[in-house]
Amino acid sequence: MNKVKGIIVGTYLTKTVKNSKDKVLSSKEICNHCKMKDKCKYRQISKFENGKVIDNNVECDSFCFSITPKAIVTTGRDTITGRRTTKTFVGKNEKEAFNKALSFQIEMEENQEFRIITKSNKTIIDLVKNKIEEDYKLGKIIKATLKRKSDTIKKLSKEKFTNKPISKVTRDEVVKYLESLKNYSKSTIKQNYELLCMAFRQAKYENIITDNFMEGYNRVEKPKSEYKSHHRVSLTVDEQKKLVDYLNNANYKDCRHKYILLLLLSTGMRIGEALVLDYDKDIDLENRKIYIRRTQTKDNNGKAIIGNTTKTNTGQRTLNMNNIIYQIIQGALEHRIENKEHLLFCKEDRKMYVENSINSSLKRIVLDLDIGIYEEENTKGKLVKKTDIHTHMLRGTFATRCAEAKITPAVLKKILDHTDITVTMKYYVDVDIEFEKAENKNVEDYLIYKEIFNVDSDYNFDYV
Repeated sequence: MNKVKGIIVGTYLTKTVKNSKDKVLSSKEICNHCKMKDKCKYRQISKFENGKVIDNNVECDSFCFSITPKAIVTTGRDTITGRRTTKTFVGKNEKEAFNKALSFQIEMEENQEFRIITKSNKTIIDLVKNKIEEDYKLGKIIKATLKRKSDTIKKLSKEKFTNKPISKVTRDEVVKYLESLKNYSKSTIKQNYELLCMAFRQAKYENIITDNFMEGYNRVEKPKSEYKSHHRVSLTVDEQKKLVDYLNNANYKDCRHKYILLLLLSTGMRIGEALVLDYDKDIDLENRKIYIRRTQTKDNNGKAIIGNTTKTNTGQRTLNMNNIIYQIIQGALEHRIENKEHLLFCKEDRKMYVENSINSSLKRIVLDLDIGIYEEENTKGKLVKKTDIHTHMLRGTFATRCAEAKITPAVLKKILDHTDITVTMKYYVDVDIEFEKAENKNVEDYLIYKEIFNVDSDYNFDYV
């Protein structure tokens, strides 16, 4: 019989317990209680002759002894212990066992199934936690992203399947969970789906699983959201006029957030950046500059703190004050409250504002102004008025007005501190209808000027 690498063939002794009452004990325990243990040397039989055991303990009253031809084929290697992982085939003789093992090895090589498999109890939660923490340490993600992913992991950890070894998680369990997310927003579904993909990708990389059903042509697909969203990226021109008029005319004592909201509308800076502006270091009235050096973030306990840097690596930037911004900053400085952090905006008790309080204030204002209103049924079945306006939409409103003013995407990307220009481009889609009409007229005039089309001068078309 030819020798083949990765296959070991031999005839081995098989020892089985005779008495059912002894089966609760291990082989070693049975031998330890045997009065003949010194004579048979713990039943360690290794001699064979013509397929028969030749030793004095063949008459043992505890075990039956037999010989079995076996072929053991190597299937992989455990990365933790370094030991081989194997599969055993038996036959009537060594040749038959060998042929079975050889067929399996050939099939395994054709399918490229030789794997170094690691036995592990790591769960989906274990894998994603370790991966995002590693990415943060290596600077691949920023602290805000780490916080957002950690919040998603916390919610994901409430599911039973995420807390058992990932090698035991089934495709059906993942599909059922993703199906339950269909009534959530696209972003919520995306965040959960990405973490699941990350976990299974990492498990495959660490050789914990052989099949990753979250990738490839037969992968589990991300579900489509059925959530009826009221989300939009910006205010219309009329809505913005209404809000700005209200803020400009509001008494400061009745609307202490007026300058924060006006600053967001006129600069497009993030709410977190505005809330930590230092009136000594970040405001330069003489040169008409605003220096953005940092943002508000949260500590491990979820408490708002002043961060050491901005949201992105390129976020530290300088904004030029036009006359609109200059006037708003002057108003903010006139009403500033001295505080130890030198914050341009702070509460009467000299403590820092948090985003939620500004957001709540904005919602109260726009509800009174009937901006972005829709009705939704509450838990008691009663229709209540709500608004889709929030502080980040003020940044989006600034960006949309910039797009309408024909600022190029590259310049707007820099002003807004976007890492990806595709994020900037969405504001060029959400332009105001009046701007769209004007641009359509420009296209018509150009086509007629170039004599590509001829139109009767009497025909007047109202663009929609």
